Amino acid sequence: MRPIGVTIIAILTIIGGVILTFGGISLLAFGAFFTSVPIDVFISEQMQQQQQLQQQQPEQHQQQELQNAAELQELARFLGGVGIVIGAIVFAVGIGYSVVSYGLLKGKGWAWIITVILTIIAIAVQIVSGVTASMFNASFIDDTNSFVTGIIAQIVGIAINGVILYYLYRPNVKAFFGRSLPSTNIQR
Repeated sequence: MRPIGVTIIAILTIIGGVILTFGGISLLAFGAFFTSVPIDVFISEQMQQQQQLQQQQPEQHQQQELQNAAELQELARFLGGVGIVIGAIVFAVGIGYSVVSYGLLKGKGWAWIITVILTIIAIAVQIVSGVTASMFNASFIDDTNSFVTGIIAQIVGIAINGVILYYLYRPNVKAFFGRSLPSTNIQR
């Protein structure tokens, strides 16, 4: 019989997988839009409107605007490419979460291993994120409330992942995943 905590972890993994999958699709769409949108056409239309308003504009100023338009086009393509790459990674992780949730529900040993590894990574990321965010807030932002809120959020995240990690190492949970034999309470 599946432990109730495993079901809860699997449901949380399903929710995370759905959110990551849709987030990945959104980033892919964002990236595709920015790599394909002809910004230079939009800018040339804007420039034509400006030229009609200002017929006596110097040629050097027009060349500068064309250079700015080209740089903006390259920036849009770069950001679109970054969006596609990040979107593909996020999408793949979302699909991976869905696969892991299936393994958790079915008691597969590989799902236990992946969940333990991802939980340890999440704890490390939250620690690093908490330290860097606190350093950033201390050096640039003079807002104590956001600093305290951020630190509390990191501590709560670390605690939740710590509880999940502890739970996954419980004897009955490990036995469900075939990682150890179930404990027997034989008193002599």
